Amino acid sequence: MKNKSIILHNILLEIIAKKKKNLISNKNKISLGELQRRIRNSVFGENLFKKSILQAKDIAFIAEIKFASPVNPNLGSQDKLLDLAKKYENAGVDAISIITEKHFFKGDPDFVSKVRLQVNSPVLQKDFIIDAYQIYEAKTIGSEALLLIARLLNQKTLISFVSLCRNLDIEPVVEINSIEDLEKAVNSGTSIIAVNARDLESFVVSVDKACDLIKKIPDKFIKLGFSGINSVNEVEKYKLAGARGVLVGTSLMKAKNISEYIKDLKGPSETMVKICATRSLEAASAAIDAGAEFLGLVFTPHIKTHTVDMKVAREIGKKMKGKIKLVGVFQNMPLRIVQKIIKDCNLDYAQFHGDESPEYIKNISIKVIKAFRLTGEFDVEKARSEMQKYRVDMYLVDRIKQSEGPMLNLEKVNVLAKEFLLAFAGGLNPENVAEVITKVKPKMVDVASGVETNGEQDLKKIKQFIMNAKGVLL
Repeated sequence: MKNKSIILHNILLEIIAKKKKNLISNKNKISLGELQRRIRNSVFGENLFKKSILQAKDIAFIAEIKFASPVNPNLGSQDKLLDLAKKYENAGVDAISIITEKHFFKGDPDFVSKVRLQVNSPVLQKDFIIDAYQIYEAKTIGSEALLLIARLLNQKTLISFVSLCRNLDIEPVVEINSIEDLEKAVNSGTSIIAVNARDLESFVVSVDKACDLIKKIPDKFIKLGFSGINSVNEVEKYKLAGARGVLVGTSLMKAKNISEYIKDLKGPSETMVKICATRSLEAASAAIDAGAEFLGLVFTPHIKTHTVDMKVAREIGKKMKGKIKLVGVFQNMPLRIVQKIIKDCNLDYAQFHGDESPEYIKNISIKVIKAFRLTGEFDVEKARSEMQKYRVDMYLVDRIKQSEGPMLNLEKVNVLAKEFLLAFAGGLNPENVAEVITKVKPKMVDVASGVETNGEQDLKKIKQFIMNAKGVLL
């Protein structure tokens, strides 16, 4: 890994070296004075980038066009430029990002003007800006926003570049990846700060680290999350951290169906439903037909009445895979057994209800839901502190004992739901689920006993629960 990091760092240096060389050539071909003359004759209209981000419903989506990168040398063909831009716009994105670096990203500044003339979506130009000449050039090609990478510029230069962008009616977007970068960005004069989850030198991606940094940005700034998005989970993490918008690049370039992929990233508008303690194919089918997104299979021996027979679990895993997300529920079980069940039953998620440590969970190869058992009137700060110890895909809150005790305080759970990707369990049934969703606004509701009659899953209750949950508009 060390050698790879060194290689990638050297690539960054090579990019900058080539950029400097290209600048000399460009300045000889087109003088700064000529660029300024072209700006006066610009045919591009009002700058709508910032407005588009702020007016986006829920969270803004910036779709990126890049045909290569140092770690992905072939992401597409340049002759697909306009086709991609139109597909992005038709999919309802809020802005389009275009990487214009030529050597490692197969970009070109001309891409910006070509796209601007064909689509209405505002365009962010991404490049390695190291000279004021490039900012004037960005204006001539119609860039509405321009990326300024804090790591590449000292404080004085960054301030100067932000000011020049504003004078030319270009929205400066300052990209950061560290606390040092943040200090420069905060004092640069920009109103938009983007946190890149990909480190420019090592190219290692960490959305969790990026979210931690976003939380440190003062609220007066418009915050964006760049890179690392492969599913709605990463989008939700950025949103919970305070991001007003996200940029999706590599995964979008690889998507077979752009419209469907963007739709999936935006996620459902209503709270998702998990029917837990499923013990038959009939109940699994009923949950799927009624619109549930998750199906829980209990494997822990501590809850015998809800434990699924392994033969049935394998059959559900075989027949229901791809139709619904399959969740295995475990509690204080040996790692090797959990890993075997995950493989045998084709699980998508593993949900842990015991004393599993963060180190234990790191060994799980699929997505993870961690459950936290709380008293009815729990201490919010204490719960938050415990949850922050884990880096998982979803956090579930439940009562201390299954099917016993008062429901958790909904106002307190709502506080946690604003900070974590939260699933709510404990005391739910078809009659109260709508009220709980309205007050808590969780990512998911999780029910087991609440859709049973005399200890058996009740298909009518399952359908009614899902219908009532889906009837709530958030």
